[in-house]
Amino acid sequence: MIEVIITMSILMALVVGVASMLRSSIDVKQALARESRITHRLSLAINKITRDVEQAFITGLNDEHRGGANRRFKTIFKIDKSGGSDKLYLTVSGQLPNRKDSQQTDAQFIVYEVRDARDSPGRKHLYRGTSPLVLDDLKADPQNMRVFVRNIKSFKLRPWRGDDWSDDRWDSSRGEWRDKLPQMVRIEIETLAKDDNEAPQPGDPPESGVESVKSIVRLQNARFMKEIKDINSSVRWY
Repeated sequence: MIEVIITMSILMALVVGVASMLRSSIDVKQALARESRITHRLSLAINKITRDVEQAFITGLNDEHRGGANRRFKTIFKIDKSGGSDKLYLTVSGQLPNRKDSQQTDAQFIVYEVRDARDSPGRKHLYRGTSPLVLDDLKADPQNMRVFVRNIKSFKLRPWRGDDWSDDRWDSSRGEWRDKLPQMVRIEIETLAKDDNEAPQPGDPPESGVESVKSIVRLQNARFMKEIKDINSSVRWY
């Protein structure tokens, strides 16, 4: 009887050990799959934002290249600094029509903004809205603002001012920014490293489980604009 009890104890210990190893393997596999999905989602998002920012353009009153004072639409490039995330307004060219043989213009007004998630209380999503470039008022958001990236922690934009990256806003409709585009924009997106159906845990540290992606974008149409500041040869890249 004693031998049977010892044998059963050994078998139980082996079963528990094997089960623990299998569980750990499954957890690692699920974590890798989740990270892969999040990384793929962020890659698609940063590529789309990069293409939009690359195609940004401004038409000033003296800009004969794009119609100048004779233009029939307003243009804008604005980075609004408010709260923990930035808001981006821009007019872009070179957009493909949504339907074949459509009369839709290739220029659009686009807005990116972080808002509270309607379907997930306590979370935020990055929204993207577009409209044909026929609006007179570019202060109002497009009506079709849709979720672009879910579970956003922050959305940051830093324009290049000629000698350094700026933490200030940019508004092409006023002040020193009037009718100007930055030569480059640095974009950073931080998102929670969780799937959409995973609820935040009360004990999670604030910076726990965060994935981020960064990009530096050169604006193609900025070659028609003058830098706000002169290029500083001593600038260092990090």
